Amino acid sequence: MTQVWVPPGDSNASRRFDWKTKASARASVANAASNRSMIAESLLEAKAMTVLLARRDVRELWEQPKAVWYVDHERVKRKHTFDLLAVFDDGCRVAYAVKPFWRVRRTRLDVEIELIRRQSLARIADKAVILTERQISRARVYNAENVLRARRMRNEEDCARLLRIASTIEGLVRVHDLLKAALDPGLARTAFWCLIDEGVLEPVARDSLHTRIGGHTYVRVNHDVLAAAQGDFR
Repeated sequence: MTQVWVPPGDSNASRRFDWKTKASARASVANAASNRSMIAESLLEAKAMTVLLARRDVRELWEQPKAVWYVDHERVKRKHTFDLLAVFDDGCRVAYAVKPFWRVRRTRLDVEIELIRRQSLARIADKAVILTERQISRARVYNAENVLRARRMRNEEDCARLLRIASTIEGLVRVHDLLKAALDPGLARTAFWCLIDEGVLEPVARDSLHTRIGGHTYVRVNHDVLAAAQGDFR
């Protein structure tokens, strides 16, 4: 089947910013699900986008959604634009403010977000969450990048082969050994990340937030999810 590349559409951010700045980096992230570009005012925002886009329970993701108004402690009316707005499969809408941890206290962002929660959040979201580098860890971004890459490069035959291997596994297996059992470990690696994405394979780690999934990582097979996945190939 011939595949045709369609250029991504423009960002749907409610506001634009100057791309030339010395204060922080600017970035653009491709949202493959909606085939549009997403703009970020910092690398941390771009990393947050990557992590959220890799989550299977995120139905939609917008950057720079419509601003909300609130009244501060000095009774001054102010405007705030959240960095991201995610809609989950259960319908829950979560607004995210993405900032480095040291800036949260310095700018009193936590106080500002709490005022918005009390006054005007219901107009755009059900919850408001502050994300810092503590939640957007390097390992989390690394794993998310591999999931998104695997989605783009997915090959159903490779996934079916790795599923058959996974169906024979009981207990834990090291990623290196799992891929070694495949005819082509290189092709199996992309299939592996697809199965991680689908929940067929689950990494075993004490601290999942800071664990980069690699050759020495142990994974377990979720046989309930596996049974459902195998049904797609029968």
